[in-house]
Amino acid sequence: MSTSCLVLLLSLASSCTLPWSPVTVRLSVSPQPDLCVQYAAHAPVCASVLIARLASQPVV
Repeated sequence: MSTSCLVLLLSLASSCTLPWSPVTVRLSVSPQPDLCVQYAAHAPVCASVLIARLASQPVV
């Protein structure tokens, strides 16, 4: 599956659980766009959190 096709599918659905995997992908559009990935019962990892952490790190 091409990347553009995957993006289109994710934009049409707010949440997608991959049938062969315990991974759930969530896409939120409003009020603030975000992409989260969750593995099984673990806490989700969201792009907004990763960007905030990277932005708060001092530049060496």
